[in-house]
Amino acid sequence: MATKRINLSFSMNREDDLKVYRILSEQKYKTDYVIKAVLSYIEERDKDFDKEIVKQAVKEAIAECGGITIENKGKENDSCVQHELPDDIFNMFNNL
Repeated sequence: MATKRINLSFSMNREDDLKVYRILSEQKYKTDYVIKAVLSYIEERDKDFDKEIVKQAVKEAIAECGGITIENKGKENDSCVQHELPDDIFNMFNNL
């Protein structure tokens, strides 16, 4: 299996760079430390993304704009307009 390298540069003039440089310098197994840190960060970030919260926000935004109108064609009163949000609109969130 191939091994790949990434070079990192830290500017000692920037506080965050200096802080991270010092943390990494203290680690015995730097690669393992970076791997765990990056994966942990990504997992936490993904955990904060809740599709249901986004769905609810989109539903509320559409409702505030008057919803999606669907004419009731073929019914007794053709002029009746129904406001509803079809589930198909939110299927895109399942693909996220």
